Amino acid sequence: MNVEALPYTLLIILAELTIGSLWVTLASDLRGGVTRGFVLTMALCIAIAGILALWTASSLSLGPDVDGYSIDPDPFPRFRQALLLVTVASGIYMFAVFMGWDPVGRIAGILGSLAGLAAIVLLSIMFAPPTWGYPAIFLGLFAGTLALGAVSVAMTWGHWYLTEGALPAWPLRDLCLILLGAHALQAVVLAVNLAVPVREVPLPANPVDVGLFANPVLYLRIGVGLVFPIILAYLAYRTTRIRAMQSATGLLYIAMGAVFVGEVLAKGLMFLTGRPT
Repeated sequence: MNVEALPYTLLIILAELTIGSLWVTLASDLRGGVTRGFVLTMALCIAIAGILALWTASSLSLGPDVDGYSIDPDPFPRFRQALLLVTVASGIYMFAVFMGWDPVGRIAGILGSLAGLAAIVLLSIMFAPPTWGYPAIFLGLFAGTLALGAVSVAMTWGHWYLTEGALPAWPLRDLCLILLGAHALQAVVLAVNLAVPVREVPLPANPVDVGLFANPVLYLRIGVGLVFPIILAYLAYRTTRIRAMQSATGLLYIAMGAVFVGEVLAKGLMFLTGRPT
């Protein structure tokens, strides 16, 4: 990975984690079956992740490129505003749930989720120039956001079963299905982006001497970041059907690490090749 791209990679992953976790938490809250304590805890964690993402964004000084990867810096101020709205909405969500004002909290969650979608749109516009088109980067970021959110929320919700055995099993099954769907979308996006030529090949100061398909990082991204978590998510789904919740939580722990590694590798390849993977 380009050294100059590391702060941008961190920003993208923190933004994906913040927004994706809010999406999936809100969906779980509206669907029912999860406890108020869980929703409160997740809203707090989302607000903290949002603060870290804003802190990272404030440290960046954007130019026309990131070590040879062309970017459009114009949407960046609006992206930070949208991310701020996500963070504030998550804080309101947390406070409202704590006070027992659940409808107020859900309205805040909905508004924050819409702001999160706007943030993903703006982030996609920023990093779209070298790719084959806007859909390439938007779908890649959207799928990554959903995957990080689903695995984080699922793993956290799994811990509630370790303390309250009377909880229903279906919410964790639903979360595993969301994770599987996110990875299926990622696989489709990766296949399309590998097949379609990019508009502009990035020219970093220290380019990699091998082509994309000869680069072992691509196969690590596929194997560790896609295939492995798909297997783990499916096994977690199967274990929830027999109410082996401790086993499912352990599988999701491992899946969370694999998804994070996969996202780091995907962003590294994007900045090197202009292909969101």
